[in-house]
Amino acid sequence: MASMMEYHVVRYIVRKALRLQVDEAMVSFKDSIKATRFIRENPNFLVVTKKGMLYCGICGRGPFTRRGLYLHLMRVHADDIARAIESRS
Repeated sequence: MASMMEYHVVRYIVRKALRLQVDEAMVSFKDSIKATRFIRENPNFLVVTKKGMLYCGICGRGPFTRRGLYLHLMRVHADDIARAIESRS
């Protein structure tokens, strides 16, 4: 991952997509708007729900708990998410 700021934006987006508790002070207001727009425009990019179970929207692995999918996305796909944010912003 290129920078610590990018890491915080990715973390914020993943937590928002999974409806986990988010610290709004983690990112700037501008980045929070960008994150909300990214999630709204790409609803199944990070999380896919099949029969009530959570699956990774990038690689299809699962099923996961919300916390398990958060860990998977941050450990395996953080760079992919950062690139997607930059290319779609």
